[in-house]
Amino acid sequence: MGAFCSNCGGRCVEVCNSSDNPFYTLSVSQLDNPTVVVPIEELAAEEGVFFAVSTGPTNVPANGFLALQITNPAGSGKEIVISRLSGGATVNTTISVLRNGSFPAAGTALTPRNTNFSASDNSIATAKFISQSSDPTVGGVLINSIVQPGGVFVIEYTGRVRVTPNTTLLVRTTNNTNQTNLLSLNISYWEENI
Repeated sequence: MGAFCSNCGGRCVEVCNSSDNPFYTLSVSQLDNPTVVVPIEELAAEEGVFFAVSTGPTNVPANGFLALQITNPAGSGKEIVISRLSGGATVNTTISVLRNGSFPAAGTALTPRNTNFSASDNSIATAKFISQSSDPTVGGVLINSIVQPGGVFVIEYTGRVRVTPNTTLLVRTTNNTNQTNLLSLNISYWEENI
């Protein structure tokens, strides 16, 4: 049974139990001091450990590939915790996410950027991307695959994918058309000490 509290003028709700006492009350909520839930991404950004990396808009040849790889080096002492994968395409593409997939080519190195502008870009992760006509991917275990007719895609992991030391995460888009396609890939993540 619930009752309004007489001590605070009815601003909280009490749960009443009369098993041994006439009234035993326990305050479960006060409206003038509500509990606030903050997304972990917001806390990570506040602490200067939330990062984003992007290929930017990239022309991908007909039936070609765009791959973005993020690596957690051995001995880093941290996990890369994936928040979101996103990107876009002008026409039909396939998006594939691979655990421990990589590409051996040098590609183009990227600097993960701290989303807290008062913090330094000091991520332990290394990142690179490549766009080419043949599949650059070597190895890896497929954990997601999406075919889309074009437009924006967003995959919300919100911490459910963790890249441990000495492992990689590779996101690959395939241009499913016989014309050049403008594609982009983005990874947002935070870092946690192990």
